[in-house]
Amino acid sequence: MNDFQQKLIDVLAEHSQVWIVGGAVRDKLLGRDYQDIDLASSMQLEKTEIILRENGYKPKKLGRNFDTLSLFEKNSRVDVVRVDDLKQDALRRDFTINAIYMNPYSDETFDPLAGKKDLIDRILKCCGSPEDRFREDPIRILRMIKFAVEYDMEIEKETWDEAKDLVAFLVTVSKERVTSELVEIFLLEQAEEAIRLLEKIGYWDVFVPELARLKGIVQNQYHSLDVWEHTMAVFRNTPQDLFLRLAGLFHDIGKWEVASRECYLGGKLEYSNNKYWIGNYKIIGTRGSKQLDYQLKPLVGKEVKILGARLDEYPEIVQFKRILRAEQVSRGLTYVENGKRHFLNHEKASSRILAEILQRYSFTMFFEGAGQKREQELLKLVENHMRATLTFMPEFRGEESRRSFKDRAAELVWDICWDGRNFELQNIHDFVVLWKADFMAGKVYSESKKTLFEQIFQELITIALWQQENLPKIDWQIFREYVVTQGITGQSLGRFKDLVRAKAMKERQQELNQLFLKKAYAEFNRGHKRS
Repeated sequence: MNDFQQKLIDVLAEHSQVWIVGGAVRDKLLGRDYQDIDLASSMQLEKTEIILRENGYKPKKLGRNFDTLSLFEKNSRVDVVRVDDLKQDALRRDFTINAIYMNPYSDETFDPLAGKKDLIDRILKCCGSPEDRFREDPIRILRMIKFAVEYDMEIEKETWDEAKDLVAFLVTVSKERVTSELVEIFLLEQAEEAIRLLEKIGYWDVFVPELARLKGIVQNQYHSLDVWEHTMAVFRNTPQDLFLRLAGLFHDIGKWEVASRECYLGGKLEYSNNKYWIGNYKIIGTRGSKQLDYQLKPLVGKEVKILGARLDEYPEIVQFKRILRAEQVSRGLTYVENGKRHFLNHEKASSRILAEILQRYSFTMFFEGAGQKREQELLKLVENHMRATLTFMPEFRGEESRRSFKDRAAELVWDICWDGRNFELQNIHDFVVLWKADFMAGKVYSESKKTLFEQIFQELITIALWQQENLPKIDWQIFREYVVTQGITGQSLGRFKDLVRAKAMKERQQELNQLFLKKAYAEFNRGHKRS
């Protein structure tokens, strides 16, 4: 107990009996540190407030019915409530381990519900009727999960059963309170256990069904786990950081939507309602509409054969992979024997779905710095989490690449760290941590590949540091002179400057010169013509 808390207790104790109750008593009995304390006093709350203000304190009325006086100093908090009868007060508290009262001077305890025994036996149970406690405040269901994991306790059967029956009542709780409890759960050392308890109790089914439906989705030959278990492994591999825990939990949430099996499809290609069709199957692309138009538009009205991937959950949709020429393919759809299992563009689907999920919560309140910006960085991270795997696939396969390793690495770092206005070094750290968690989750790799991963990791960090250091050093004077001679103005000027900046960082060009700008302008014009 700190000086602020002790002096406040001394002030109140001059006027009535004061007891410490709740988490501070629980943690003290367990020999754990605590910061905040709850006090129970027999005085009317109005009189308590007057006495505190007369002694220089500035209490605030909080609680659902403004029935709590709260005082703050630095990282310390004291909550004061009025209690007429300790036993009746205990019956209204959440769990027996939080209904132990302690004299602040003698450490004598009053334990009407045998909470100390439950602490020793590691049993978590509600005070009185579990149904009543959870209906009074459904947030206690999430607190139950948190306490069970944090204190390694077994949840009493009646308490568990009632929580499971009433989990949907959490819809009545503000998203700020729900988010606050989930944040504490996500930051537990054994957070994976809590995630699994939330699954067993039905929380994900009710509130984040996009996560619950990952169970049982079989992956391809590169994975030994289904999508749910892979997600748990990635989550387990992330550090105790809210941003990265969220990224790990939701990075593959789009796989249900895009899960597919490789197939052949033959028939007449038609185009209607801005969509391509073969029979009753809608053909969609995986690299954007322009790429799909480029390959399919000339073939409209003709008999075609394609290799595609039929979506599990949307069987009328086939993702286009390539046109088949010499292969014998019958009309209609047939699955490829021993065909590949695909999750094409799952990272983009995951980012889109995560954006929808984040609207149900208020995680921005708990991100350090600018919460909204950090949320956008989270979506970008999830959308790009496959970039490194795809970028360095030649290295992991022991194959040659048409582009040098450093060029590919520099491009990746720039795309991850540049947000359109600032170079965010934190982004590459987050990216690599998630990639490593994903890379190591449920897969077996040789020591040589693990070594290769660490080498790539170090190279990405080195490049990021170089870009951060050299970006401010770009001398734009020669650029300004060049654009004047070329007559580049308006929006074209801004877009060209963006291209030059990115090209300089990706190609590690420390100084701009005429030759570099000439090449950049030719590249700019080619891109302008294509668009």
